[in-house]
Amino acid sequence: MKNKYPRAFVCVSHSPLMTLPALANFGAEFRKNLLAVKQFIEDYSPELVVMFAPDHLNMFERIRPPFTTIISATSLEEFSVPKFGFNIDVDLAVRVCDYLSRNDIDIAAAENVEIDHGLTLTLRDLFDEPSEVPLMAFVMNIIGFPLSPLRRSLIFGEAIGSFLSDFEGSVLFIGTGGLSHNPPFPEPVPGERKFTPEQRKVSLADAVRWIDPKWDCELLEQMKQGNSEWFSNLTQGEISKRGGGANEIRVWGSSWAACGYGPAVFTSYESVPEWITGMGIAYGIG
Repeated sequence: MKNKYPRAFVCVSHSPLMTLPALANFGAEFRKNLLAVKQFIEDYSPELVVMFAPDHLNMFERIRPPFTTIISATSLEEFSVPKFGFNIDVDLAVRVCDYLSRNDIDIAAAENVEIDHGLTLTLRDLFDEPSEVPLMAFVMNIIGFPLSPLRRSLIFGEAIGSFLSDFEGSVLFIGTGGLSHNPPFPEPVPGERKFTPEQRKVSLADAVRWIDPKWDCELLEQMKQGNSEWFSNLTQGEISKRGGGANEIRVWGSSWAACGYGPAVFTSYESVPEWITGMGIAYGIG
């Protein structure tokens, strides 16, 4: 897919543990490179920011559509993220829903919802005034039952890219989540929502073993090469070996697909056991 107008993508990990004062001194390499991403965004100066983000069984506690367009929302106050609103062009959000429906992609729409740190933590870290960012936002089910195949996330991202192909301004696609990690959530099966405090404690005690730097770095290398087939060929079994949180690479795939799978011009990686997460960054121009 060749873009007529300026397009760029950013894929970046997040961990709510990075906001805790007791863990503030960890992840120095990731934090340094997050500033490089912020500078890249400032230099690029996007006129529209399109975010693909996971939900952590907050907005999707009872109903879990694979893909949801945000019409109106505020942030969920958690992990040092304050309450703020979003600068969403409602007309554009409605039109993308219509476009997706006409092109055989089932899309949900959400109004007056609270969005958790899956989106807001990265939005706050990358933009000085998150409530002023011209935003199109999609929240994806990547934790709760049922999970759709990763290839559907790529198809979804491609459709968003096609919808915006005639948008004359500069667009930045952001995917936030991943990489290998196993956050304290139940397996995605019917009837399970969130762990009890005791179950959470047990899960966190075992979480570090799920970090797989070799796999994480292989994913980043394939993005540098522009090898979208590596993504589309991933099986759920391969993803699950890297923890339930590895399912968040779906949002990376959607963001990258929306931008046309251009090779990443910058990648970085740091395994941060204290945050129980492999922290990766990739960005590039479409």
